[in-house]
Amino acid sequence: MGEVVLHYGPVLLTWGMLLWLRPGPAPGRRLVRLCVLGLAVSQTALTPGVITFTRAVGLHSIERLVGHLSMLAALWAGAQILLRLHGYNARARVHTAWTVLAGTVMCLLFALTPNLYPQSPWVMEYCIAYAVAQLPEFAVIAQLCLRDALHTPDRTLHVGLGLVVTGIGAAACYTTSKTLVAISARTPVGFPLGRGFLMSQALPAAAHLLVLAGVAVPAVAEWTRRYRRYRRLGPLWFALYRAEPAIALEPPGLLGGNPLFVTRLQLYRRVIEIRDGLLALRPYLPAGDDADGLEDDQREAAEIAAALHSREKGIPLRSAKTVAVGGHDLASDTEYLCRLADAYRGIEPPARLDRHRSAVGRTLAWLNGCRRPRGR
Repeated sequence: MGEVVLHYGPVLLTWGMLLWLRPGPAPGRRLVRLCVLGLAVSQTALTPGVITFTRAVGLHSIERLVGHLSMLAALWAGAQILLRLHGYNARARVHTAWTVLAGTVMCLLFALTPNLYPQSPWVMEYCIAYAVAQLPEFAVIAQLCLRDALHTPDRTLHVGLGLVVTGIGAAACYTTSKTLVAISARTPVGFPLGRGFLMSQALPAAAHLLVLAGVAVPAVAEWTRRYRRYRRLGPLWFALYRAEPAIALEPPGLLGGNPLFVTRLQLYRRVIEIRDGLLALRPYLPAGDDADGLEDDQREAAEIAAALHSREKGIPLRSAKTVAVGGHDLASDTEYLCRLADAYRGIEPPARLDRHRSAVGRTLAWLNGCRRPRGR
């Protein structure tokens, strides 16, 4: 059972991450997906099931070449992301040429080898070419990730980059170990450590998981922040939506319009819709300072609650307040509206009750619509 988890666990995690990464038009997003795809294909090609299949159909050791070329493509994509992000476009083109040349040499050497057993002809040369192709990419990724990890103020990004650097170091050690094993088969120098379980199986699996964790940690942290902000904005958005349904691009669904996987566009839409609702509510804001002694967020939340009450009761307009309070960009304005929504939730508990009643009402209406018609 342990060997099954060791061989197939990282593979399933990588394919799951690839499915989780949505495609996009940005070149960086395409390179990230290519990097994860290369890791997934590389790990899949070297599983026992694929090895057994290739031997059964007469394509002996072809899975090794596919796995190695896929790993080389993943390393190239990772290096390209970092080099372009730092503005090293000339170095990025050099690494592209180096990867194409190294892949071509590996294909030629693979065609010359009868098999990939260490003692076979041209296998040592193939392993050396594979190591030489990888080590420059390892060096670039580790160097730039370590530099960014030391200077970033974001703790989650610091942890993620640190995990990537550790995984790249483990992968470099594994590549060096496999190369030394191939050299020792053709020379009198022995390297028994490279044939053990720790260096031949545990180390590559650990390197793979560390790199995946390093990529996933910042993404999961960003999704968590977006989801929490989206949920915090919910009570204020729903109160404004009840007063002015036209602000919503789409009406709330069965679960109250709170999706599990919140995208940047959905959070942006919620902020814009709240701003539209506050704009429509301005004429109903109290003219005087009826909430003296409260903090700024609580004062504005009290004014919003009073304006919603005035609009619901049909009270004539009392103010044409035009001063807009908030952040200077999307991030700061989102954080400001989150604090405002928290304050509104604290002073307007009936709004939450109405929201839950509306959700129950939508659920019952949906269930009633699913009933079969009864004959008379």
